[in-house]
Amino acid sequence: PEFAVPRWTNWVRSFGSVNGLEKTPQVARELGLKIAAGAWLSKNLTANSQEIANLIAAANAGQVDMAVVGSEVLLRGDMIVSDLRETIRSVRPRVDVPVTYADVWEFWLKAPELAEAADFITIHILPYWEDEPVAATEAVAHVGEVRDKVAKIFGGKEILIGEVGWPSEGRMRDGALPSPANQAMVLSGVVEAAKAGNWKVNLIEAFDQP
Repeated sequence: PEFAVPRWTNWVRSFGSVNGLEKTPQVARELGLKIAAGAWLSKNLTANSQEIANLIAAANAGQVDMAVVGSEVLLRGDMIVSDLRETIRSVRPRVDVPVTYADVWEFWLKAPELAEAADFITIHILPYWEDEPVAATEAVAHVGEVRDKVAKIFGGKEILIGEVGWPSEGRMRDGALPSPANQAMVLSGVVEAAKAGNWKVNLIEAFDQP
């Protein structure tokens, strides 16, 4: 089928390369979108190998613009830092696109040795889900402050905000209130700040996840 693609974005991000997601890069190309395509890494080494193989195949077919090797692996405790670093390193010489790893920003600070294995740093900043939740009115400023902090620590490395968002429904966390209005305020504010500061930002997500 033919799909009308709104020109609100030129990029899409995927998080895995099996169970049908291996087709995402090709579909993105057909829709005129660039893609940061992911390999989902877990404790299952066999599954990891297939994820990586499919991602590399898509990249070498000219369907991938960025390769994201793992997402929040350290947050979940699925791999130790040294194994994750070697996995990222193993992908870089086998593709001709930039390679990165994505995690909540604090975990990059806990494992700075990952930086040399990646071409750029991909951080997740989710103000609602912080250990100390941030109110919607302060969320955009918080995103900017965190991005600046990480950029300063990893000087010279490009920063991609791989996830930033706000829920439209759910429980209140301290002063952080989920609502459609707050979601709209935070996301529009992040987009404005990204344009002003020339940030690269990926909104989580294309379809609302209450």
